[in-house]
Amino acid sequence: MRVNEFLELVAQETRAQLPPRLRKFHTWKRYTLIQLFYTKHSIHYEVWVRGNPVHALEIGLHCEADAATNSALLEKLDARLFEIKAALGDQIEAEQWTRNWTRLHELVPYEKLDDATARVSAKKLATMIALLQPMLERKT
Repeated sequence: MRVNEFLELVAQETRAQLPPRLRKFHTWKRYTLIQLFYTKHSIHYEVWVRGNPVHALEIGLHCEADAATNSALLEKLDARLFEIKAALGDQIEAEQWTRNWTRLHELVPYEKLDDATARVSAKKLATMIALLQPMLERKT
């Protein structure tokens, strides 16, 4: 399966697995990644098909707004990291990714891009969105 087809299928399957109130996300795709977002494109969920030498899918929440917003969101997620890891697994990492950007993500090794891999990726992403999006929307 081509990367483009794989990413489209992941987005489609993710939408189907989310509760109705979280299905109205926007998508933006470029080369080997797709971003799903609600209000601000700078705060998005992402599936990135990473090739050699990593050969894994990065599935996560990326905060690519201004440094203050990103830092505040990382602090909010860090405060609930035990809860997040309990729900999503210990492989989840929350980190300052670049000088200004932050992310919460996991790397999922894959052998090939196919329907089964897309469904597994969509399940992980939908579970992540269903957990994190209400946290992001909460004012405190």
